[in-house]
Amino acid sequence: MLTYDWAIHFDKGLRSLARHRPGDGVKFLQKALEHCPPSRPRDLYRICFYLGIGLRRLGFPQSAIKSWISCQRLNKRGHTRKMLSRLTNCYGMERQGTTEDDDWQAFSSIQTARYLLGKNKRTFSTPAEQDMIGDLIRDNWDLVLRSGALEGKFGCDKLEAFRSVKIVFPSVVRNEPHINDPVIAVNFHTQRRVRPQDRCLCGSGLAFVLCCGRTPGKEEVLSGLF
Repeated sequence: MLTYDWAIHFDKGLRSLARHRPGDGVKFLQKALEHCPPSRPRDLYRICFYLGIGLRRLGFPQSAIKSWISCQRLNKRGHTRKMLSRLTNCYGMERQGTTEDDDWQAFSSIQTARYLLGKNKRTFSTPAEQDMIGDLIRDNWDLVLRSGALEGKFGCDKLEAFRSVKIVFPSVVRNEPHINDPVIAVNFHTQRRVRPQDRCLCGSGLAFVLCCGRTPGKEEVLSGLF
């Protein structure tokens, strides 16, 4: 493939987005991203930016957020920071209509991921299994709300509360270790744990909780990308 074929794919991607064909646009932009050389960070930034737009139009908001976070790593002063601030909540997930909906989204994703980590393929075997686990998570969410455990808490404190809820899931065959707790991020330069509001170690300029430490969305959890 020629050196500048990535630019052809990029132009085709932009034209597809302009013609309201986000599916084609995402395919072309992914090809552009694959072939654009690392020595062109500004072009990589533009590709990731429009790839995020295409993914969001296709109904994959969490994947769009990941693409825009990549933009931040390429250019901290780009206009994606304002976009992320407007479209994401305190968990680094797509902003919902209300704070309670934001909280439910985070709780549900955390608990779904915890269940799927106990499965070899990290996916639901049947729709019935997914419905059963979803109902169990919803029942426990109702208990959390009634307990008042979230009153007076914000963002990171709520995350700790969500992770402290240990739902007794039905037994599954486990061929891998079941990890219940999140990986602890450590800054070896300062020799201390990375706090949620610390700047992310990847260099994006975003808070850790909104970048590499963000809560994975449902689409990422269900596809095994967490």
